[in-house]
Amino acid sequence: MRELIELAEADWPALHHLMRQRQFPQVPASYAQARPQFKAAQLWGLKSGSRLDAGFVFGPAENGIAFFDAVCAASAEGTWATRPLLVRLFAQAFKPAPQGLGLRALWVQPHGKVALKACLAAGFQAVTPLKMADGSAPVLVITPQLVPFKLRKDF
Repeated sequence: MRELIELAEADWPALHHLMRQRQFPQVPASYAQARPQFKAAQLWGLKSGSRLDAGFVFGPAENGIAFFDAVCAASAEGTWATRPLLVRLFAQAFKPAPQGLGLRALWVQPHGKVALKACLAAGFQAVTPLKMADGSAPVLVITPQLVPFKLRKDF
């Protein structure tokens, strides 16, 4: 299994490029505009050599709650979301500091049916209708108690 690593600042342009390439909403057009947002977040990833295969963004926490984004290269689509990796991501989110972020909850807005299905399978619960009248992405939330037992470890 590839190692989940905290992304160094030198990796941030590749993350920005990947997010733009995969048409992530609300990602600034230029890296210079995205850099302050990246600096405020916790950025993790999977790399093959120097190539970034997947990036994981834990947004700045507010009252123990943060947004979570996952983006992968087309070549890694459907292959990165392994059980061991999800265990590690949830542990990173919910373990108390300094080993983890010590969050109370994560929220996501999956875009597309595949992402929505993956989030629901990982234990996220809808807090808005899954099909929004205005066409926007639904909001899903997970807490440590909602993480499926098979994905829960060390928190």
